[in-house]
Amino acid sequence: MPLRRTVSLLVVLVAILACHRGVGGPEAGATSSDGAVQQFLFAAKSQDLPAMSAVWGTAEGPLREREERRQLERRLLILICHLRHDESRMGAAQAGEEGKVMYRVEVMQGEKKGSPVFTTVKDRRTGRWFVESFDLPALQGFCTAGGAPPLPAKP
Repeated sequence: MPLRRTVSLLVVLVAILACHRGVGGPEAGATSSDGAVQQFLFAAKSQDLPAMSAVWGTAEGPLREREERRQLERRLLILICHLRHDESRMGAAQAGEEGKVMYRVEVMQGEKKGSPVFTTVKDRRTGRWFVESFDLPALQGFCTAGGAPPLPAKP
């Protein structure tokens, strides 16, 4: 096979694999459990879907590698709406079951305050940390009509 055709084939394969990853973006996971929460909150505040998807996952890795792109984007937009904030303060780490680490985070949006608990987990393969979940009902009043971020443009 000629070199030019081989290079073209490789470029196409790389493009296909890149599209398959979903939202894509920064390296998956954080180097620490508190770093995962901080990155997640900063990304939500900045409405940065790729950055959020980089630190949202389970012990099996980031959700962006296992979930359909549109579904993942929809879920992230809902989370962004609830996590819009002006300020946040992270409490001390609390040991959870199966190596999970939890943090109570005080989140302020104008006069509104909420204190969700974020649960982080370490990826079994890479050792990197992900936000596995947080207490969404603790931020119930944060996502109001007209306050939701716009949907991303269709590719």
